[in-house]
Amino acid sequence: MPGRPAALTPPDPPARVRWRAGVIVLVGFLAYANSLSGPFVMDDPVAITENESIREWRKVETALSPQRELPTAGRPLVNLSFALNYAVGGLDVRGYRYVNLACHLLSGLILFGVVRRTLELPRLGERFGGTALNLGFAVALLWTLHPLNTEAVNYLTQRTELMMALFYLLTMYAGVRALASKAGSWRALAVLSCAAGMACKESMVTAPVVVVLYDTIFAFGTLKQALRDRWRFYGALFASWLVLAAVNWSGPRVHSAGFSSGVSPWTYLLNQTVMITRYLRLAVWPRSLVANYGWPIDVTLGDVLPFALLITALLVLTALMLARAPAWGFLGAWFFVTLAPTSSIVPIATEVGAERRMYLPLVAIVVLAVVGASFVKRAVSTAGAVALVAVAMLLLTGTVARNREYSSARVLARTVVERYPTSVAHHQLGVALLLAGDRESAMRELRLAIPGAPRAYFTLGVELLKEGNTSEAIDQLQAFLREEPLLLEAVSARQLLGEALTRQQRWSEAIEQLQMVLTMKPSAVQVLDTHRLLADAFSGAGAFDEAIAHCRQYLRLRPNDPAVLTRLGIGLFEKEELDEAIAVFRRVAELDPASADAHRNLASVLYAHKDFADAATHAQEAVKLQPNDADAHVLLGRLRALSGGFDEAQTHFERALAIDPAHVAAKEDLGKLRSLMRQ
Repeated sequence: MPGRPAALTPPDPPARVRWRAGVIVLVGFLAYANSLSGPFVMDDPVAITENESIREWRKVETALSPQRELPTAGRPLVNLSFALNYAVGGLDVRGYRYVNLACHLLSGLILFGVVRRTLELPRLGERFGGTALNLGFAVALLWTLHPLNTEAVNYLTQRTELMMALFYLLTMYAGVRALASKAGSWRALAVLSCAAGMACKESMVTAPVVVVLYDTIFAFGTLKQALRDRWRFYGALFASWLVLAAVNWSGPRVHSAGFSSGVSPWTYLLNQTVMITRYLRLAVWPRSLVANYGWPIDVTLGDVLPFALLITALLVLTALMLARAPAWGFLGAWFFVTLAPTSSIVPIATEVGAERRMYLPLVAIVVLAVVGASFVKRAVSTAGAVALVAVAMLLLTGTVARNREYSSARVLARTVVERYPTSVAHHQLGVALLLAGDRESAMRELRLAIPGAPRAYFTLGVELLKEGNTSEAIDQLQAFLREEPLLLEAVSARQLLGEALTRQQRWSEAIEQLQMVLTMKPSAVQVLDTHRLLADAFSGAGAFDEAIAHCRQYLRLRPNDPAVLTRLGIGLFEKEELDEAIAVFRRVAELDPASADAHRNLASVLYAHKDFADAATHAQEAVKLQPNDADAHVLLGRLRALSGGFDEAQTHFERALAIDPAHVAAKEDLGKLRSLMRQ
């Protein structure tokens, strides 16, 4: 009768295990050594360099609560790890890369333990007991070196995948160790690891299911017996789903993934048949790797029928093997179950495919290859060792070559356009070219990306605004907001749109866009900038009460900003609150004593306040600092006329007209002065 599994095969001597583990770490490090100084790429700036929450590392609650729609949103432990990186080394990219590589190498070591101890279990021990150590080593080494894993390691944002996989494998390892241990420490570790993985990435959701399937096949023989013996353990593992529910309760990325993302499950599933077929090919022949496969496209079943038939056949084969040869069937189940969260019917609108999704599924393919090869040889012979070294060297060479393609964002983006051209690829290349300073080529790539990549509208709008092409910038930003009103960039897009509309003095439209920004959960910096822009827009519209209110909101956190203080002073002047306006303009002049505008503005409000002597002092300073300021000459001319200095006043009015022959006030004041002088 099936029952609790017998004891494991006696453990291998520690020295034999340690040197193999050392080889995995050493060779793995050498494979990625040329990547450790690579730059931030793709979404890394959004997830790391622009992520304000990781800068608040002293406030754990802030580090655990990244902004919605960030790649780390709903993945608090990953965001916390970035915060710790920032605490130690700021934005030095090497620190982030070392942590990513460490996660990868630890996963390789844990995989070594999982495979070795699985092959030593009683149900497999008679067949593999003598070779379990070498087979586990071969699997871990080849998996660690496989180029298909380079995206997860080199694309720093994908620490989400690395940490989730690390905790997934640790859950499996602790579960295996718990089979032969009466103490609860291994079970506790498995549960804690499972819960931690849930706080790293949603793909961890399958871990409890896989543990139960593993136990049923390799340890107990039947599901009934597994449940009878370990139901409390399984219950604790499944309870970790509560962690996943908690961190995703607010829908941190509902606009990029899930059933509300705008892509139908059927369309996404059809796209996945093509992608999974490609993954399988890359697992066997990892060349021409691609960092971005673009967005899901509309296809019919007829368009993807050959791919759909292949994947269906593999699913049927997996089911048959689970029934007739469960140990082999488990490999197929592992592949499809670990891949399912990202490659089934749950749409991910922003990525139709990603090679990092194969990080855990690749384990099954490597195990199948290594164990299958051992069946052919029936033993690990010298020829087998030579074959292992040869394959490992090929994989290492491929990984080193792929690392070079991450040496710059531009190089990486070009590989995408050359190998898998999509609108999203052209957008990615355009952004990389902008960063490299090749603006002309960048603008060409951005226009090629439209309309297939809506984010390109945003990038193009930003660049057009920098050029001063305000009208087209407005068109591009409006197009982006029509297509993607809820993406993370929408906050910046509305803010920039408000700024562009303000430039065109379209005050009411600008105010509408900027007020919407304040309802969209902007960052603290965006809130401040929006108050500043609203102050400008309301002032332009003549709504000085609102302009003053927004100036005060801004100045609470940035009290010494001369530009906003000037806007506040103008509003107070227009409201005839002269005493406070004088105090504000005096502060501006103190902050920027070399500014002619500051002195002219102060002189103007002092003039209105009838403090003519003080006004003349500052008007004189304004003329001294900016001799070609016609307004300053007019103001000083008026003040000189009031004090009886008619000749000097006339000189200043004439100077103002020499600077600006169309200056109306200068003409009128000069005419009045000459009339007065004649009288």
